[in-house]
Amino acid sequence: MLVICCVCHKTKAHNRWAKQAAKSGAQLSHGYCPQCYRQMMEKIENFFAMNGYRKSA
Repeated sequence: MLVICCVCHKTKAHNRWAKQAAKSGAQLSHGYCPQCYRQMMEKIENFFAMNGYRKSA
């Protein structure tokens, strides 16, 4: 199964993320590459901070 980032469309192969086209007919699973994951987590944390939520201890 091939993992593809749902934001930048990089694919993960052999524990590395690279910008390449997915092979035709390959089974795909969507997730986040490390860079997009960090960006998304920052957006989520900012959203909660702006709406009065606090991190639990």
